Amino acid sequence: MATEKKTDRFETGPAGFGRKFESEFSLHTELADLPISDCPAYLQEVVGGVCVSGAAVVTAFNRRFTLQPGMVFLLLPWQLVSIREVSGDFRVTFYRASEEMFTDSLSSLWRVTPDFFFFMSKHIASEAAPENIRRFLNYCDLLEYRARFVPEAFRRESVMQLLRVFFWDRYIFYVSETDSHNHKFHYTRKEEFAYRFLHMVLEDHSPDKDVAYYAENLGVSPKYLTTLIRSISGHSARDWIVRYMLLEIKSLLRESSMDLKSIAARLQFPDQSTLSRFFRHYTGMTPSKYRKKIFF
Repeated sequence: MATEKKTDRFETGPAGFGRKFESEFSLHTELADLPISDCPAYLQEVVGGVCVSGAAVVTAFNRRFTLQPGMVFLLLPWQLVSIREVSGDFRVTFYRASEEMFTDSLSSLWRVTPDFFFFMSKHIASEAAPENIRRFLNYCDLLEYRARFVPEAFRRESVMQLLRVFFWDRYIFYVSETDSHNHKFHYTRKEEFAYRFLHMVLEDHSPDKDVAYYAENLGVSPKYLTTLIRSISGHSARDWIVRYMLLEIKSLLRESSMDLKSIAARLQFPDQSTLSRFFRHYTGMTPSKYRKKIFF
């Protein structure tokens, strides 16, 4: 007697979304597609999902979380994660989005602070609630529709609009929790140092400020700063300086009233050409081309 072949609820292959788009975003129900294993590794993408059945222990840095049915989870890029103690009936439905799509989504939401990333490493999952499964599956239906049927030129931005809702909900939770606890969260000494560095970058960054500048202000050597930040986040201090600059540029490019000359002046670039070269070097496209993709 022939058995029915099991298929994903959502189409994730090229026939569903198209090869180019699938490299940035996909929906899954198969555990094998979850980009984490029992070996700790730094995530290079964002993963959001819900536990449908069973249980598994996910570790983010050195914090263990037991995923159970009805828990919605969010794993951010740059987190050191692993999964173990997976039960035989463990099932999840989740999306995967590239690091670039994640940062592009954040660029129009709020000014991302180190607090949010530190908080999310300690709160990767919601409380278990049966209705969360239905809600997340409905959310995935909306994502799938936009990923499959919206005209290709608008597809990426359409999906990002829905991702922003998901990230915004987590941000609301973060603000609510930090307000109720008066921002009193316990960090290791290394985390506190990284926190200070990232806050400095957020508040005082420009094209002429390099790792040595921040190291001097923190009273350490550039080598020590780079090594410590990499041990905490998987990326060097220089990576984070560039990342904040790019987030700031992308955020301002979404302000249709600002021309490139004004953006360059605001971010302390010598001129518009220097800004364009910097942006193209790290993104592969000019600021003008990026702006055209947004469709104001």
